[in-house]
Amino acid sequence: MQAVKSNLIISSIEKFGANLYRVECRSETELPKINAGQFAHLQVPNKDLRRPICVYDNTKDTISFIMANVGDGTAAFTAQKKGARFDALLPLGNGFPILPDKTNIALLGGGTGCAPLFKIAADNPSLNCTALLGFPDSAVRDAYRDDFDRVCRNVCYCTDDGSVGYRGYPTELLTEIAPEVLYVCGARGMMKTAQQYCKKLGVIGFASVEQRMGCGVGACLVCAVRICRDGEEKMLRACADGPVFPLEEIVL
Repeated sequence: MQAVKSNLIISSIEKFGANLYRVECRSETELPKINAGQFAHLQVPNKDLRRPICVYDNTKDTISFIMANVGDGTAAFTAQKKGARFDALLPLGNGFPILPDKTNIALLGGGTGCAPLFKIAADNPSLNCTALLGFPDSAVRDAYRDDFDRVCRNVCYCTDDGSVGYRGYPTELLTEIAPEVLYVCGARGMMKTAQQYCKKLGVIGFASVEQRMGCGVGACLVCAVRICRDGEEKMLRACADGPVFPLEEIVL
């Protein structure tokens, strides 16, 4: 589906922990279909370049994002107030493929990497999803409210400090489940552990890469990702060819 420009109005911005934000918006026009793992290119005040942010959830006329302040652009965006208007190009990128004959699903995410995974379960209620979600502390976990609990069969929250759920990394719990498909987004170490797990047990895996982007439409090549496909290594674009790739193909 071709991306469109949508005019959005901020309904609320909430801060969680040191630098995580949940941004709720409404659209002045009906939004196109957005698949889990696709992203939007957001207009930022006083900045020439847009910022790519994954779509956390949406309806026909509302959309939400969970983002961290990692630079001047995201800081300028989250400094806006309720009622601020901006436009977004969406949907961009290739999202997570849903395999119709596979229903036993695991979602593995860390921090903001949990955000691209939510719509997998929310948009596909027939799936039996188990979510393993990792956060530094309870304040960051609170950005997701009880959203995953509403749409997943089982949810395990993990925190570095033990303030919520299991104290440790969500990858440590992978051996306790037996999914047919594993969807993952998070730090490089998490993806590498997930890749090894899938290879060892023959589990199908897909990962959304967290890559710095420039243009967001495949022209600038800033977001190149090293992929090994059919025995040959190549550089593909996270924005246009991804951001979701088969986990086994990503060179980590």
